[in-house]
Amino acid sequence: MLDLEPHGPLPTQIYWRRRALALGIAVLVIGVVAAIVFVVVKNTGGSGDAQNTNAESSAPAAEAGPTPLPGENPEVKTPVMPPAQDAPAPTPTPTAAVVPPPILNEGDDCPDSTLAVKGITNQPQYVVGEQPKFTMVVTNIGLVACKRDVGAAVLAAYVYSLENARLWSNLDCAPSNETLVKTFQPGEQVTTEVTWTGMGSAPNCPLPRPPIGPGTYNLVVQLGNLRSAAVPFILAASPQAPPPVEGVPPPPAG
Repeated sequence: MLDLEPHGPLPTQIYWRRRALALGIAVLVIGVVAAIVFVVVKNTGGSGDAQNTNAESSAPAAEAGPTPLPGENPEVKTPVMPPAQDAPAPTPTPTAAVVPPPILNEGDDCPDSTLAVKGITNQPQYVVGEQPKFTMVVTNIGLVACKRDVGAAVLAAYVYSLENARLWSNLDCAPSNETLVKTFQPGEQVTTEVTWTGMGSAPNCPLPRPPIGPGTYNLVVQLGNLRSAAVPFILAASPQAPPPVEGVPPPPAG
């Protein structure tokens, strides 16, 4: 049998105390070693779990895209542009039709676009009772010689008030069937003079004809559909004769 009883010159209690102390030290060492091993194992496992957790948490962040800069709104999305083949066709902008100038051969009839008409008064102001003289001018402003009827039957002068009321025309009381086909060279002018008696008139010359009083009026010349710019002129009131002075004979007639 195993003999556990201590032997030696010292008392038995001393040997038992030594054995208890050695056993306690051994238990203490084993406990310390176990604690160290436990701490090391725990730290190693925690690091692995942390790495796995960080990897899992970083994956959604990488998928979510870069962190928005300061001032950017992550809720605002950039509009997605449709592919070129799906984009709607641009709407054409309507443009006014440009009518090209007529192509003329020398000797053709002059269209309105190649002629200009204007009126001229022989003076800017008249006195009521005078008979103003008007000049009607037709000019070929084109680049090719052409012909046009400028006779008295189609070329007319008109007098209008400033309110655009028609007061007189040379065709009202003196209509004419005269035709005058004129060949215009480029830049050439044709002039025709008419005289106004200062009386009003209307088509077919109804009577009585009212006299036109003082005021400012406009002269307009027309050839077919062509109208000139208005030319203003003045009709002034006639000066009154001074009353006779008693004892002074009147001036001789004439």
